[in-house]
Amino acid sequence: MRKYAVSILASILLVAASCANAQSSVTLYGTIDESVAYYNNAGHGSLFEMQGADLESNKWGIKGVEDLGSGLKAIFNLENGFDINTGALGQGGSEFGRQAYVGLASDSLGTLTFGRQYDPTVDLVQPITGDAYGPAFTTPGDADNNDDSIRVSNSIKYLSPTYAGLQYELLYALGGVAGSTSSGETYSAAALYGNGGLSLAAGYLFSKSDGAGGAGTADPIQNNSVTPLYDAVAFVGSRQIAQVAAQYVVGSLTANIRYSNAQYKPYFSYGAFDRTEKFNIGAASLGYQLTPAALLAIGYTYMKSSGASSATYNSIAASSQYFLSKRTTLYATTGYTHASGTTFSSDGTAIVPAGGAVGDLTSSSSTPSQVAVMVGIVHRF
Repeated sequence: MRKYAVSILASILLVAASCANAQSSVTLYGTIDESVAYYNNAGHGSLFEMQGADLESNKWGIKGVEDLGSGLKAIFNLENGFDINTGALGQGGSEFGRQAYVGLASDSLGTLTFGRQYDPTVDLVQPITGDAYGPAFTTPGDADNNDDSIRVSNSIKYLSPTYAGLQYELLYALGGVAGSTSSGETYSAAALYGNGGLSLAAGYLFSKSDGAGGAGTADPIQNNSVTPLYDAVAFVGSRQIAQVAAQYVVGSLTANIRYSNAQYKPYFSYGAFDRTEKFNIGAASLGYQLTPAALLAIGYTYMKSSGASSATYNSIAASSQYFLSKRTTLYATTGYTHASGTTFSSDGTAIVPAGGAVGDLTSSSSTPSQVAVMVGIVHRF
């Protein structure tokens, strides 16, 4: 009888352990994107190269969840970015430079996370813009962070549950500077509303880079000559970005429209870059699901900068994707940007003619126009 009772107890414990394991998980995931790319002018001449991340970012990560009961879960995510052609780490050589956070998620109360994270505008606004079709569809130089150039370190983020189609997110990042609570800080907020095929979103981001060497909690945007101090010079100042976007899906057609305003304020003079530089951006895109396996997209972006320099950028992009499976996609993308007016030299000390820049894919052209053509493959796991 006693042996029988012990056997029953052991069976119960085994079943309980199995249930606990079933309620918790750790997942390895990633995306591998490779293409052959051609630019008529990148820097000072034509360029033909292997280039990754032309549709999606190259990354791999580990994410996990543990069910704590009563609708509460412990969660984490560690995500690495890399260059597929060299194997080098992305995001300045950080091991988990894309994301690294831990937190708690509640079905009724929302999600609270801590670590290195995307800001709310990336989480809630960017997904309903044309950037979903690749970086050729984004803002030249990614001046308004539409292509996720910024991650925020030392951050606390809260994502609400969805209330009748409305969801919001808040973030604050601690600069960690003794004697100056606001130094290096970042704060951001965004909201998303969805009803049927209509989605509306708005968000705001403010970050300071006022520490030694331009240190702050938010990453710099230095993709090419569109933004001030795009080379090795550290930007000491602040950035603020406001965005609104709308998306409407009807049948096989998806339409997106957005507007953003980005402002780069230097805290001291860099020569020509001696006052706030503003960027006003408007964009629209159309995507059409031609067949379950084929997607076509086209987009237009207009950007006007003003301040110490003044430039206008007109960009168009087109893309086709063919889904070999749920995990593997072939794509072809082309982009064209024409710039007029002036921008800053890499050190900010001089005003120079603006060069064309297709999204934030490579160096700006040394001429007013840039053409890009990419043919590639993406595999997700």
